[in-house]
Amino acid sequence: MLEFLFGKKVKNPPKDVRLNEVYKKLQKHFEVENIPDERKAFLRKTMKQYGYLNYPYIKALEELTPAEILYALMFKFEDNGVIENGKFKVNNKNISALARNKITTSDWIKKEGHDIKLINLAGLKDGNKTKEPGKFIDWLRQLLILPTGNLDSNIFNTTIYLIPFHPREFGCAYLPKSSEVSENLFDKEIFELTGMDAKEQVQTFIMLAQLAGHPVIYDILPQTGRFSKAVLANPEIARWYDVNDLIEKLTVKVDHVAEELEGMYDNDDIEVVKNLYKQNINGSLGDLSAHYQNIYNDFDGHMNHYKIELSNRMLNKSSQIKIHKTIREIVSETLDVKQGRQLEENDITKQIDIIQKLIEKGLWPAPGGAWCSSGVPVFDKMSEGRDYPVFKHYNYLGEDVSCFANLDCQTPYYFVYLENGTYNTPVIDYFVNYMEKLQSDYNFDGYRVDHIDHIVDEYSEKSGVPISYRAPRYVLNKLNTTLKKKIPYFCTLAEYMLWDNYLKEYHQDMNFDLLWGNDIVSQCSKTPQTIVDDNSNLTNYNVNYKAGEKLSILKTYNNQDGEFRAIDQYPGQLGEKGALFKWFKYKFLPGGKFAQRPVLYVDGDESFTKRGIESVIGDEISMARENHYEFYKQFDAIDRFVKSQNIITEGEAQIITEENDGFCAWLIAREPLKQAFLILANYKCPTEKVTLIDSNGESYSDIIESDPVQNKSVHLPVDFKVVTEYKFEDYSIKKQPVQINENIVTAERLEPGEFKIYGIEKL
Repeated sequence: MLEFLFGKKVKNPPKDVRLNEVYKKLQKHFEVENIPDERKAFLRKTMKQYGYLNYPYIKALEELTPAEILYALMFKFEDNGVIENGKFKVNNKNISALARNKITTSDWIKKEGHDIKLINLAGLKDGNKTKEPGKFIDWLRQLLILPTGNLDSNIFNTTIYLIPFHPREFGCAYLPKSSEVSENLFDKEIFELTGMDAKEQVQTFIMLAQLAGHPVIYDILPQTGRFSKAVLANPEIARWYDVNDLIEKLTVKVDHVAEELEGMYDNDDIEVVKNLYKQNINGSLGDLSAHYQNIYNDFDGHMNHYKIELSNRMLNKSSQIKIHKTIREIVSETLDVKQGRQLEENDITKQIDIIQKLIEKGLWPAPGGAWCSSGVPVFDKMSEGRDYPVFKHYNYLGEDVSCFANLDCQTPYYFVYLENGTYNTPVIDYFVNYMEKLQSDYNFDGYRVDHIDHIVDEYSEKSGVPISYRAPRYVLNKLNTTLKKKIPYFCTLAEYMLWDNYLKEYHQDMNFDLLWGNDIVSQCSKTPQTIVDDNSNLTNYNVNYKAGEKLSILKTYNNQDGEFRAIDQYPGQLGEKGALFKWFKYKFLPGGKFAQRPVLYVDGDESFTKRGIESVIGDEISMARENHYEFYKQFDAIDRFVKSQNIITEGEAQIITEENDGFCAWLIAREPLKQAFLILANYKCPTEKVTLIDSNGESYSDIIESDPVQNKSVHLPVDFKVVTEYKFEDYSIKKQPVQINENIVTAERLEPGEFKIYGIEKL
């Protein structure tokens, strides 16, 4: 209508107008009005009581109809004050719950008691029955069951942490083919009903999540897929190899090496190996006998230095300018567009054709390397069958670390001219602008930056100068600072696992709010005392920072790396009681004013799904889940109880005792309150995967079982007495009166993973 009246498009049309149109169509199509009154009454009562539907996702899949989802969600919207007379009523600037609540710092995500749930949209259908990826209504089902927070204690509703939803290469979410939304997420029925394409379906889900009070953060990457549309439209953002040219030069060099080896081996043998080496460079080497292998190895030793020299020379700026020009010509010719025209991703309509022509010319983006590699990847040869180039990777000491490489399908951004350590400003600007646009398109409340775990150690910096393919600290500071200046509440999470305690570098130098932490790589060693020590270390770091400027470190119950074979540490290994205790200790070991720490968990953890997230990070398929409702009830009850207790969310845990057999006890107190909590527990889990040493000094992994502890006592401070015990009852943790006349609390028996909660008061 406005366009008709004024003859031009409205720059920022009100989003609530379109949202009301869509939601009304959904309600009508799925016949919300036909939900039985009894069912409506149940949903209304539950939503009013908890603020969300307290179901694990698998139960929501099995029980809820689309109509019930749409109906029950309205209560979340009402609680957030975004509904007026049954319609959404918001302006474009306050769709985020953080904006509506006038939040001006990133402290909201650092709050003790706050949850972050890692979700893959594709995984949200019933993977127990089908591999079909989750679609729009499935996403809303997840939204309905997401726990609320407690704004009276400054705890926002559970943050949704989305892994990349772009089209992917090689079965990995972290290898995007483009910036588009994957067509595998496209819901044809929703499109035919509302006109929303895949991108608008994702945008609408995110908007509804935020209107329901949930912040939304997203996984971003300092790299892209090997031949992504971004790389094809803007070849300058990547380093490139002309492998045909390299093979030609290497072939000539082999002849020279053969001459150098004359007299050391039989001439006929040298000739045989020389030809075999040339074939190998081109990807067609067969098996070698031991005799020829020795000569081959000698050839290879002489060639390696030249390979390093050639690769470094080709990745110099002067060479890259020429290669970029050639690539642009190929892309323009394939698309039949004018030479020199600045292209965007949308212009890359013949992605496969362009890739094929580039490969024919031997033009390949330079890949990433290993976690410990430095410098440039070194072209070694073509793979068997000549399908792709194979690279070697070296660390800063010149040691071959190719055995650790798993990133050869990634294309890192060309942030730095590694020959002299200077910054590639146009590419840095491209990257920051792209991330700004991504945020603007989806209204994200924060980013988690992937693959930045070793960017300030000796593998990536020398005297402060970048020496690796990774994003330098300067780039990350610019990214974070730019977004925070634009959006005051914007939060940034770094994938940094505290290897060398670079807190200042990530916090001050790069402007990150939150760090990944090392929980996933130290699951079994994270005893209550260790967690309290972590809290203390963070307190010592934060003591000189004021509100809004402090650093936080995740308490990671689980993440997308937990099942990764190189880590292999996830809650399901601990048994049901052990997994529940892991959740409990992360919730019940607060760090106080200077060590506020949220908890991260993975979709499916709430019902004791032991494995699954790794599979859906690979393929866009639905995730198989456990239907362990009893586990869920306790998992959820712990979460809700903590959010309701500011003694915990504002207080600090202090260890009373921690013994080698598993017995431990701690206090949670908040000054000047007279009330406190006493916890008694067996911190050993029923089963734990641990690293052991055999008689030869070699390490190996094994599953061990733990034992109960018996007749353990704790002496309370003389001015305290126990007044209540808290136990699971129905869907909650409820207090029960208890009479303990002395200041000694005794546990007759605690099974592995068992815990007891007491309320104590000062006399």
